[in-house]
Amino acid sequence: MRFDRRLVGFGLFLVTVGVVMVAVRQGLIPVDAARRALVLWPLVLIGLGLSLILSGRPGAWVGGLVVAISFGTIVGAIAGTGASFPIGLCTGNRDHGTAFAEVSGDLAATATVSIEQDCGDLQLGTGPGTRWTLNGVSSDGRSPAISASSDEVRITSPGGGPFDLGGSTAWDLILPTAPTVALAVQANAGDARLNLAGANLASLSVQRNAGSVAIDLRETAAVGPFDLEVNAGSATVWLPSRSLSGNLTVNAGSVALCLPTGDGLRVSTGGNVAASNDFEAHGLVRSGDTWETPGFDSATARIDLTADANAASLSLDPAACTTAG
Repeated sequence: MRFDRRLVGFGLFLVTVGVVMVAVRQGLIPVDAARRALVLWPLVLIGLGLSLILSGRPGAWVGGLVVAISFGTIVGAIAGTGASFPIGLCTGNRDHGTAFAEVSGDLAATATVSIEQDCGDLQLGTGPGTRWTLNGVSSDGRSPAISASSDEVRITSPGGGPFDLGGSTAWDLILPTAPTVALAVQANAGDARLNLAGANLASLSVQRNAGSVAIDLRETAAVGPFDLEVNAGSATVWLPSRSLSGNLTVNAGSVALCLPTGDGLRVSTGGNVAASNDFEAHGLVRSGDTWETPGFDSATARIDLTADANAASLSLDPAACTTAG
């Protein structure tokens, strides 16, 4: 029988991520040490170098082993602490960037708003009425690409994709609270903060790729189905004091859930083995692959989530929740 060494390497990476995450969660690896895991990145270069040097020779597999374990340790340590994956060039520069002209418009009673930002900082807030506004800065003065009508607004980065690091931006978007909005946000590399007080959301979809996102739903006027996807990043979600259903997809990252007092929470994890959570420590009861707060069925506000977590961590009411969204 022959083994595909690429699959073995990927499997070893996942195992390492899971083991390190559990070790951090259980206190076997100090959190301060885990947060410094990025200092191990030269080991990845060493592993790649060994693979090149030993290519076609006995022991060539050693390089892949070093890469898988080193990268798995870095990802597992950062995900286990709930820290974001820092992308230093994509934090946005509000003090020294070049401002672009403010753009605004009015929305109809129902509308769709989609945002795609590559490399930067996004702050989304709300305001009364029907008018949306966008302003901000970019490193080279370029403005976002905007397609807008009364029932649909689409805002995208002007560059060539998520690895166009020359286009770091900082956007400030105000979303009106009067219309009912289907909101979709995709942010690649950087940080995002969505403060949705008063918003009427027909649906909310957020995809965070490399970086962090904070989503504050505590004072939303209405919120429909909620979908959150985190890839190599972290998210903190302040849940509303009203019933909500949603899906969480987390790959090599972490999601922290902030639950209002009195809300019922149910999370179906699907039996993912490469994931960790602290639900039991917060009083949730497990039945099969589902975790519930006691008295979930009788709670006035019920948060019902399905989680698909791979090399990831889920936490409830962490220290991050003491900070405003």
